[in-house]
Amino acid sequence: MSSVLTGNLAYVEVIDILKLLASGDKDGKLLLQKEDARENGEIYLAGGRVVHAVCDNYLGETAFRDLVLWQSGKFAFEPGSTTTQKTIEKDTSQLLSESTALFQSWQKIHHLIPSFRIKFKQTGQEPHGSIKLKGNDWEILNALSDAELSVTELSQKMNMREMDIAAILYTLVEAGVVESGAETKPVRKEVVDEKFFKTVENELIQLIGPVASIIVDDVIEGFGESRSTFPKDKVAALVEGISNEIYDPAKQVSFQKFMFKQIKSL
Repeated sequence: MSSVLTGNLAYVEVIDILKLLASGDKDGKLLLQKEDARENGEIYLAGGRVVHAVCDNYLGETAFRDLVLWQSGKFAFEPGSTTTQKTIEKDTSQLLSESTALFQSWQKIHHLIPSFRIKFKQTGQEPHGSIKLKGNDWEILNALSDAELSVTELSQKMNMREMDIAAILYTLVEAGVVESGAETKPVRKEVVDEKFFKTVENELIQLIGPVASIIVDDVIEGFGESRSTFPKDKVAALVEGISNEIYDPAKQVSFQKFMFKQIKSL
């Protein structure tokens, strides 16, 4: 099914896309894909009402709340797509209003925790003033009693979502019982050289014209990377992403065949 609305989440917020679709009484499915193409989400609308959402292993409002916070990746709306599942009963106006407030709160958290690789540790201090810690707050605080851990590490250790961990850490930092430390450095990966991108661009120009360079850069940015930092282990996903921007099936196949040879020579 063709998509009539596509783009990059680096330039538009999910909540604004949903407000637009809801105001137009749209039926269809909003597809969301993270920059590494390993996490996807779907939000279904019927007559402009949000009726179902799925993200990872979560459904309904839980999945919806995760998806409206995504700020990188790609989106596409498929009009007419339907589902028999109805996991969201809440009025859409209320849902969007709550999600707007949630997004604003998340911006504060993201300002304090810009990366899920930043380590956190106990300060050894008592909670400030009137701040009262709850059950999950104490569990996270206890997990930091003998180690410095990042959001990602705590998520794996506690079997909780990263966004929930980040929200708790924000509370703990505000309470003065936890502080941030160094950022966990990712393993340095082998990157693609600029010559590769020039080759991709030249081939794409032959197929779709001068807009090729814009498409290449948009897809790269959708992965949260740049030409100078793009890792070789993401090249296959990059090619797939660029290929999806070619709407002529014959040209799409031609591009894929050409790129298959280029990947083999990397």
